[in-house]
Amino acid sequence: MSYQRFLSLVEALRQTPGFPVMDAVEERMLNAMAVAWHAGKRITVMEAMHMFPSISPSTVHRRLKTLRLKGLIELDPDLVDSRIKYVQATSQTEDYFSRMGRCMLEAQR
Repeated sequence: MSYQRFLSLVEALRQTPGFPVMDAVEERMLNAMAVAWHAGKRITVMEAMHMFPSISPSTVHRRLKTLRLKGLIELDPDLVDSRIKYVQATSQTEDYFSRMGRCMLEAQR
């Protein structure tokens, strides 16, 4: 029952104004990158394009662009090689995961 409650809470959260709208691919990518970020890994755009074997690299690249336009990621250039860009979380990303985490905690009550 906790998982169903979590899903209901998340669905209600998605209806709130200002909550980021993502398609399934964008959400899957953001979740996978969050796991890597939490482990302290920096992800280059090229690494991100190959993190998802079931998604074509060009689709990943397009979704990185849309996540950036939505304010959920930013691209930071490498200090030595400006051709290398790192995919970084934003404060909006942190807020997104914080709100999702609160749904998880609420569902366990």
